[in-house]
Amino acid sequence: MLLGLKAPWKVEKVDVDSMKKNVDVYIAHEKGSKLLCPVCRKEFMVYDHLSERVWRDLDSIEFMTFIHATPPRISCPEHGVREAVMPWTEKRSRFTLRFETMSIRMLQNIDTYNFTEIMHLTWQQAWNIIERAVKRGRERKKGHPSMIGIDEKSYKKGHRYITLVYDMTNNSVDYIAYERKKKSLDEYYETLSEDELANIEAVSMDMWDPFMSSTMEHVPDAESKMVFDRFHVMKHVNEAVDKTRKEENRKLVKDGIMDLSGTRYIWLYSSENLPERYRERYNELRKADLLTGKAYSMKENIRNLWNMPTPDEGLKYWESWYSWVIHSSVDAMKDVARMMKVHLTSIMNYFIHRITNARAEGINSKIALIEKMAYGYRNKEHLKTAIYFRCGNLQLYP
Repeated sequence: MLLGLKAPWKVEKVDVDSMKKNVDVYIAHEKGSKLLCPVCRKEFMVYDHLSERVWRDLDSIEFMTFIHATPPRISCPEHGVREAVMPWTEKRSRFTLRFETMSIRMLQNIDTYNFTEIMHLTWQQAWNIIERAVKRGRERKKGHPSMIGIDEKSYKKGHRYITLVYDMTNNSVDYIAYERKKKSLDEYYETLSEDELANIEAVSMDMWDPFMSSTMEHVPDAESKMVFDRFHVMKHVNEAVDKTRKEENRKLVKDGIMDLSGTRYIWLYSSENLPERYRERYNELRKADLLTGKAYSMKENIRNLWNMPTPDEGLKYWESWYSWVIHSSVDAMKDVARMMKVHLTSIMNYFIHRITNARAEGINSKIALIEKMAYGYRNKEHLKTAIYFRCGNLQLYP
């Protein structure tokens, strides 16, 4: 009853070892039974048996429980001699279905090392459960997302990257490739059929040439579907503000003026999120008619672009902002404005598709936590597997 066995399967014997704290349950099928073919799911007479096999089951109170059985084989006229379906496990697994289900649930919430300590497993056994779950989930996955985000994530030390393709609808990782080259994204697009490529409605990304080139090459009408992510556009704008501060501070220090020294983080905040401890100094600096203050005002104003209600109003706002910046004396901001103008179509596509990589940044934070929990991954295949396991939104359970 505890194992949930149904005819023709039955428990033949139970051994309890109180010293080792083990329970061994021996299972067999009734003689003359017909068992299921794993392919066509039809019943056939038993052909022969393999040697005894052992599966780990959920503990009985504090006793580790093991299922013993000699796997039967059936002879299917269509599929030949096959190992029959055993209802408590999946093929090639050494765990029962309920043990694997519980393990996956736990591994979704704790790190692998602590899981092995709690469940009395080796690291390799735990990792096999994760790999099997990801393989199962990837095989079950149907279709591909129509709204995708593309980003890169560094791992290890020394500029090593993986390319991540996000499902923007389900907020999950759809594909992982090594490096951040054109071929990295090509690998993803080449897994899609022509219909699936045509079904892509929008692609959110940063202004990274290899990603742009790959998308233009594979996605039909890509120019109207690419959306340059707000987060990455503002990253360039913030860098221009910081460059302005550095150059201006260098000149002021030569004249013995220390007004901008130690103010780097003040200019990185948005005005509404500026901590109170910086507020007084910020107000003083804004009155000083500095180039850095002008660059900051330009940064704060361009943030409003993405709040415009319509594409026409957005374009009008952009043109006004661009004219202001390009006629100013802030060279770093002029460079950013010119760069944005080159890519203006893809920036303005936001008003059509209304997607950003904001959710992807949340997944990136989760990936960083995955790396931290494992103290890094020497094997990059293991990193991919861990990301799919915790961020892939897959049907992992047996």
